[in-house]
Amino acid sequence: MPSYADLILASGAWIWLLFVFALGACAGSLINVLVYRLPLGLSVVTPPSRCPACQTKLTWRENIPVFGWLILRGRCRFCKSRISPEYPLVEAFVGLLFAGIFVLWYVLPQHATWLGVDWAAIRPDWARVDAIFDHWPRQSWPMFIVLITLVGSLVAMSLVDLKTYTIPLQIPWFATVTALLFHVGYAVFFSVTKRELRFIVPVPFEWSMRTPRSWWWVGASVGGVAGLIVGMWFLHKGWIRRSFADYAQWEKNHLGEPVASVAIETVPADPVVEGFPWMRRFARFVAVFAVVLIAAGAAGSVFGPSMGLPHWCGLLAGVAIGPLIAAASIRSMVEPAQTSPAEPPAQSASAPSDLWIQYPHARREMFKELLFLAPAIGLALIGGWLFELWLAPRPAPPALWIMVLGGVLQGYIIAGAIVWAVRIFGSLGFGKEAMGLGDVHLLAAVGACIGWVDAALAFPLAAVVGLYWVIVSMIRTGGAPRAMPFGPYLAGATMLVLLCKPLLEIGLNYLMATPPGARPINLP
Repeated sequence: MPSYADLILASGAWIWLLFVFALGACAGSLINVLVYRLPLGLSVVTPPSRCPACQTKLTWRENIPVFGWLILRGRCRFCKSRISPEYPLVEAFVGLLFAGIFVLWYVLPQHATWLGVDWAAIRPDWARVDAIFDHWPRQSWPMFIVLITLVGSLVAMSLVDLKTYTIPLQIPWFATVTALLFHVGYAVFFSVTKRELRFIVPVPFEWSMRTPRSWWWVGASVGGVAGLIVGMWFLHKGWIRRSFADYAQWEKNHLGEPVASVAIETVPADPVVEGFPWMRRFARFVAVFAVVLIAAGAAGSVFGPSMGLPHWCGLLAGVAIGPLIAAASIRSMVEPAQTSPAEPPAQSASAPSDLWIQYPHARREMFKELLFLAPAIGLALIGGWLFELWLAPRPAPPALWIMVLGGVLQGYIIAGAIVWAVRIFGSLGFGKEAMGLGDVHLLAAVGACIGWVDAALAFPLAAVVGLYWVIVSMIRTGGAPRAMPFGPYLAGATMLVLLCKPLLEIGLNYLMATPPGARPINLP
């Protein structure tokens, strides 16, 4: 029986795999630019890349993703200043992420079992025809482009949020526009040519995401987005006030000194680093996590069936226990001078996250946001009513591109509404800003790219991911952080939804108590 490597070589998929990795590494290079420049309000196009120490313009040799840093040995060619290893790490991580998704979606054969887990089952229905016959996205390439664009955007938003507690809105907007162009544009092509997407199994949907089943939802989605545009126009004209517009002045008064912005204070002007002690801790974390993951997965594959448990239980145990053991190992290896016997070092009283939650007028600002959302809510109801009144009686079903347009807009509206509702009602209840507007745009972009169902599953899962990471942080440092960005948890939960759909389907069927013989829940 040929190995997976033989299959990759024989099918020629290795060429596509190298191309996707290179594409991901280039995307990682762009993400480095976005992460550094956007919080500072700088253009991502000009000026060209320069050494932050000597300001010398870099040539194409220094800008080669991953290998450029290795060739330079981590130092500037001109002034010999150290270059942060964050750059090649991000580039390599995004490249491996893109390549891993490509392998799972298109390269692995059916029933590719390793450690007791059928990894090919992760593959979505819309990619199975290409995986079986071509091993590259012959018919599903627009969906794949939207997917990797979303994944790259999630990485960029997570990095910025971790550093600045903010999410530049240009990033989720770019992902949303990409979803509109490729999803709707490809659907228009199928509508014009009278062709259909080929699925390998019967599925209850026509696209890679859930599309509206009624004219009411199409009209409501179109009306809701039109209402958001109206609200933005009202903000532009000054007819309604932007929420938290006085925060900068409040911060200035609170600190007793002028502060330009939160983002500028938290992003270093020079990303050059003098030493890499964190790399040793990160390497230890990865090593321990990998050992525990493989050991637990192998143990589950061997002993799970004898205990009446599925093979993948061991792998799940490794994923859950690995970070905990790695965190404890890192803490035990840290030098005594770096640890505190009593409690972890507290954040500064003027840290951006702490200042933001101390703002006393959060309830007042939520009424401004409700006023902004009023046109969207009103036009959504009117649009749904009008579409139902005028178009529903027609015997012909809606065209495919209309359904896909409705699916993208529906995903954007519903996913954004979930987070915005928590933000508004949480802030009204606790008197502090519950969630950031960047989180609203992040999940809205997720909904636009992969549908509202996946986004709705990712939101509660993000709370679980956040709670789990708090436990890991407490083991590693001895205490929990006082404030945390939620964007990385939303991004991580979205990746879990993409990679764990078979398990989610099992869990949903169990929770919904699907009766025997009935059609089980099948996620897109």
